[in-house]
Amino acid sequence: MVVTRGGVSVGTDTGVDVCVAPVWGLVRAAQAENPGRFVLVDVDPAGGVFGDVAGVVLASGEPEVAVRGGEVLVPRLVEVPAGDTKAQALPAGVGEGVVLVTGGTGGLGGLVARHLVETHGVRRLVLAGRRGLGAPGVDELLTELAELGAEASVVACDMSDRDAVAGLVEGVGADLVGVVHAAGAGDNGLVGSMDGARLDRVLGAKADGAWYLHELTRGRELAFFVLFSSAGGSVLAAGQANYAAANVFLDALAVQRRSEGLPATSLAYGLWAGAGMGEWLGEADLERMRRQGLPALEPAQGLALFDAGLASGRAALVPLPIDVAALRTRTDTIPALLRDLAPTATRRRSAGSRTDATSLRQRFAQADQAGQEALLRTLVMERAAALLGHSSADALDAERDFLETGFDSLSAMELRNTLMKDTGLRLPPMVVFDSKSPAELARLLHTELLAAGPVPADDADAARSSAAAAPEGPRGTESGGVPGGAGGASAGREPETLRDLFHSAVVSGRADKGFALLQAAADVRPGFGSVDEIDRLPAAVRLADAAEGPHLICLSTPMATGGVHQHARLVSHFGGRHKISALPVPGFHAGESLPTSSTAAVQALAKSVLDTADGKPFFLLGYSSGGTLAYATAGYLERECGVRPAGVILLDTFKVHDGGSDGVPLDGLALGMFDKEAVFGRFDSSRLSAMGRWVELVPQLPLTPVEAPVLFVQCTQSFVPDGDDASPDLVSGRAEPWEPTHSLRTVRANHFTLVEDRAEETAHVIDEWLASNETAADAVATE
Repeated sequence: MVVTRGGVSVGTDTGVDVCVAPVWGLVRAAQAENPGRFVLVDVDPAGGVFGDVAGVVLASGEPEVAVRGGEVLVPRLVEVPAGDTKAQALPAGVGEGVVLVTGGTGGLGGLVARHLVETHGVRRLVLAGRRGLGAPGVDELLTELAELGAEASVVACDMSDRDAVAGLVEGVGADLVGVVHAAGAGDNGLVGSMDGARLDRVLGAKADGAWYLHELTRGRELAFFVLFSSAGGSVLAAGQANYAAANVFLDALAVQRRSEGLPATSLAYGLWAGAGMGEWLGEADLERMRRQGLPALEPAQGLALFDAGLASGRAALVPLPIDVAALRTRTDTIPALLRDLAPTATRRRSAGSRTDATSLRQRFAQADQAGQEALLRTLVMERAAALLGHSSADALDAERDFLETGFDSLSAMELRNTLMKDTGLRLPPMVVFDSKSPAELARLLHTELLAAGPVPADDADAARSSAAAAPEGPRGTESGGVPGGAGGASAGREPETLRDLFHSAVVSGRADKGFALLQAAADVRPGFGSVDEIDRLPAAVRLADAAEGPHLICLSTPMATGGVHQHARLVSHFGGRHKISALPVPGFHAGESLPTSSTAAVQALAKSVLDTADGKPFFLLGYSSGGTLAYATAGYLERECGVRPAGVILLDTFKVHDGGSDGVPLDGLALGMFDKEAVFGRFDSSRLSAMGRWVELVPQLPLTPVEAPVLFVQCTQSFVPDGDDASPDLVSGRAEPWEPTHSLRTVRANHFTLVEDRAEETAHVIDEWLASNETAADAVATE
């Protein structure tokens, strides 16, 4: 239970405590990531004690409430009447003054700047952005605005720096008539991964910048003061706790300004298609949003809602397109704020959600073995088909690997969470990939339900709460681990596991010490100095089949988050045009031996490749450090085995030789890994010690130039996901081709979205290059 005072507005003319309000965004993220674990309560700022209404609040089952005058209020989004469509969004005469647009050189800022000129006759603009004239596309934007008859200037400004903002406002002068604050920065991560630095990074540009603009312009007669907030502060908070907090601050600031008689409109937009964060999302992510009933806004829609929001006279609105039909068919819990928009589903779900798991268990208990198996197979197939966007489970093969059907880490987590709700079972984070296929997953559920026994109807809620709250089982937590908390150690006690010690080293800025610890742990594990010393290597996983063409063999990254699942999103966009396999890296599972030298490592990889290729032509593909493994393996095959691959594909692979490893921020990579534990479960000793060994070996792998043609796929954005700040560890922030002969192709992505949100574009680039090298592959096959 998190209790605040005066942190939310309940529709009155009173203001809110803008310092308290961001807590609601932060906790909403925690609620979305941990269903049923948190309740938000805001008590009356005029007085009142939570204890007086505690019983009513808890009995309501609502995730967030406000208490005013002893009355318990619940928040819901409701449709705002369109009102007079001819109402002026901006007062007459605004076009004669200067409008300041922060974030004006970005995608959304540029759209708004054009709109102000074209629709509202604004003729003078100041566009502020951190990179100023160095921002991509700024010259084209200025040219277009000039052609529309506007005078626009660009100013470099760090919105988190009050002095810089003061200089910006003073530079505009007395002619300032309006502000549009669209600046922001992203640094997504689960709430447990948030620290002061990550909060400051996002709150600085968005929240601090808004406050400085408020302070520095409150004495001016502004016609409008628009804040670009986001639905990420309310119904889309999962995985972006700091961003949610910043956006709720903007909403609160608008309410507070209105209460002081100042102009303010906060627009908490949903996702924009092709702009803002939506610019980097692929079709799979957009489809997932559509299935949840929250389709992306087209730019024309977003700008029309900008006008409607200004004309409404309201302090805070949520311009969010809702597909009610899709919202009603969601298999997860509909966010509380959206429940009144799908009342039929709400009534059905609120009445039935308490008994869903019990009902399934009762049907399971009453069926014979064949009936039980059919019940669970149907459940898994229907849930899997829905997550992949199929209209029917008939589109899936129950025996086909989840990876081959297009499941990635996120969709696998969604399937696991949905099945936990359906069954009341506690399932390990990687249960979907561990089970391989829907049929195998159904068999596992059958075994677990037999072991669990029936659940009495009165205990359904308790069972579900226990499943959500309980720490992960043996697959998710090391033996002897202490559950709970981002650091995994209980208060007042030193960390007790390898994972906890490594995490403590990383978050304290001593990643080098942490990796040294992992390498020491690897030294006490079984090892092999030659491939002849081991009986079995990890088997390749077939991700796609094709009747013709060369075999594409993917090498996974040797990191704790690595594995064959990394290639699932990419493979799904090849449309079955290639035979594709993925190779696990040796040593990441309990009982597997680790290579003790770079020679042994590359020997093992080469043998796995040859076994997988089975004498047929093949291409090697590696993403990130997996590209280093692919390149080293190709060279070994050519030199030592007389086998030349048809080609090698390196996806944003940094060269970590000859001092190159100094440019790759391992501390940032390691910290980012812990954001993924919600998907993978807590990293165990096998995965972490294996990563320690391979991080030590990768810079030692022989990387002499290969004869095979090489495609180097480069990201257009910096290694830093936000791309706006230069990384102190990377001069350019971008990986470069290793040799002049390598074919360079670029994808509009960053290092992480390359194989996730932008995987479709990456697959297209690879497809084109593969087509141009088919002749080379045929030649290899005849040698």
